[in-house]
Amino acid sequence: MRVNFSAAGAIKGLQVLKVGLTSHITFVLVTLTCAAAALLCGFAWLAAVKVDDLSLRRQADFVRQGLEEQIVALPREQESVTKWDDAFLYAKQRNHEWLLDNVGQWTSRYFGHDRTYIFDDTNRLMFAFRDGADAMPPRLGDDDGREVTALAGEMRAVLVEPAAKPGAEALGQLAAVRTIMIGNRPAIASARPILPSSARMQIEAGQEFIAISVKFIDGKAAESIAHHALLEGLHFAPSKGEDERAQVPVSSHDGGTIGYFVWPPILPGFMLLRQIAPAGLGCLALLIAVVSWLGRGLHRTSLTLLDSQAQLTHHRNHLEEMVADRTAEIERQREELDRLLVHERQVNALQRQFVAMASHEFRTPLAIIDAAAQRLCRSTTNVSGDYVHEKAGVIRSAVVRMVDLMESILASGRLETGQITLKRSQGDLKALLVTCCDRQRHLSRTHVFHLDLEPIPDVLTFDRSAMEQVFTNLISNAVKYSPNAPDIHVRARADEKTVEIAISDSGIGMDAEDLPKLFQPYYRARSATGIAGTGIGLNVVKQVVELHGGTVEVTSELGKGTTFTLLLPIEFLLSDQHVAA
Repeated sequence: MRVNFSAAGAIKGLQVLKVGLTSHITFVLVTLTCAAAALLCGFAWLAAVKVDDLSLRRQADFVRQGLEEQIVALPREQESVTKWDDAFLYAKQRNHEWLLDNVGQWTSRYFGHDRTYIFDDTNRLMFAFRDGADAMPPRLGDDDGREVTALAGEMRAVLVEPAAKPGAEALGQLAAVRTIMIGNRPAIASARPILPSSARMQIEAGQEFIAISVKFIDGKAAESIAHHALLEGLHFAPSKGEDERAQVPVSSHDGGTIGYFVWPPILPGFMLLRQIAPAGLGCLALLIAVVSWLGRGLHRTSLTLLDSQAQLTHHRNHLEEMVADRTAEIERQREELDRLLVHERQVNALQRQFVAMASHEFRTPLAIIDAAAQRLCRSTTNVSGDYVHEKAGVIRSAVVRMVDLMESILASGRLETGQITLKRSQGDLKALLVTCCDRQRHLSRTHVFHLDLEPIPDVLTFDRSAMEQVFTNLISNAVKYSPNAPDIHVRARADEKTVEIAISDSGIGMDAEDLPKLFQPYYRARSATGIAGTGIGLNVVKQVVELHGGTVEVTSELGKGTTFTLLLPIEFLLSDQHVAA
């Protein structure tokens, strides 16, 4: 049945392998094709971005160049009417009709100047042609009065300056050009002095008439710039456009920005991508179809090889299964033998340790009993009652020690085999603790016990015998391991959840490395070398306290003493249920 099952599994696995191979080959080829197409599209997109960035920079350069040409052209256009004998003569004569025909209308029709002003030698406005109409009497507009007056004053100051500075620029070349805002419209304003074109006429410095021309750059000037840059939709905007690459700032004479020339960006790269995208997608779909067909052809070729290997694969898998099963069985048997061997070694080690410990620990109290008995036997006369009482006390102390040792060994054995059942009853835990202290006080009269047990509730439910053994072990340890420190402190604290009992001494203490192993059976701290003990008592303490639902904590410092703290839950101590170990 196992062989048939394996054969069926091999056949089914071969079928799955065929299907998986088909899918894998087709998937790999299609993935490679798509990756190549994606890479090609990425290069095309990157090229389009580069081309568009270059195109936008060229568009911005054209717009910037067109704007600069408009600014430079305005004073040059003014020169045709400001450096002219007739204009100088008729301006001096204040011939309004001549100035209207030959200055105002001429610059408006021929050069597209929107406004023309002429100031006399006293800086009074004597002629104004504004927005294609003669302004009589001459007056400045409400929107350009401050800027035009300031520009005229600036030119007047420049005209006076050459008289005081030899070698200054010739008067005929002087011009003050500014880019300003008139109302809500950007404009170019140019101021030039009206001077004679020949040497037949002379003029004194400071007596020049000043002509100011204003050309708005959001109208015909913008159209001219757009025509120069081959852009559609170029216009002036007071704020930035959506695409910062398709805009050129218009700067004022003080370095600020009064607005921007913006236009719909021309993106030849993306225009080309949009045109070739349908054809590209069609070619990609055709390529994927061809690759899929080639993948299926490759699959049919590979199936022949798979079929020829099917029988060999079946036998190989069957053999591998048999070897694997046999190997696993041998491994399980080896692990079980190793486990049993380790357990046997541990049992033997514990037996040897227990025998050595028991022989040593029992020998000491027996020797004490024997010595006391021999002294009593030899002292047949003149034996006082105090002497007998003293030797009886020694014997009794040794017997108590043997009984405690036997109880610890028996309790440890019962705990390990799970044969202890707590026999809980209501009692006075505080009184039990006092009794244990009194008993130890009689056995060791050199130690002083300091008790603070008032916080312990008067009536609790616990196993009296087990708890008596816990207290006896901890108190006797405190006395035994503090031979030169007579003070033993037993303190209690209680709250709503826990009764805490701490037994502290100032004896030899322990290393911090010994504390984690302290409650293991037969383990003794390194500082206890030379002091009698079995290493059983603390293990019994831990297990009994845990059976009462509590925990044991220990803190110690070498040479400064040890504190054992019992934490017993109030809820458990107030319950009257029996708990089996």
